[in-house]
Amino acid sequence: MNKETPTLRVGTGWIDLAVIGEPNVIQTFKGYAPVLPVKVIATHLDYFLYISAKSIAEKLEPLRQANAGAFNGLRLSIRKTSDDQFAPYEVKAI
Repeated sequence: MNKETPTLRVGTGWIDLAVIGEPNVIQTFKGYAPVLPVKVIATHLDYFLYISAKSIAEKLEPLRQANAGAFNGLRLSIRKTSDDQFAPYEVKAI
């Protein structure tokens, strides 16, 4: 993956993902932001998933710990609880 890799837009529908690497940072207009390289299982397309939201981090951490401390190799499903810009995310292992 490279800096031209698009970022994943998460909506209210479930998206099944395979994590294909460890976290990195990308530069945004606000500074640096943590991202996770992922592949959308349905399309096999690669994206970066922003992981700075508390609702994502709180769900990812137990999955990471159960995966020998690594993100790479995780398979998960993610969505937002509503269309509101600040709605929390739901994350579950698949």
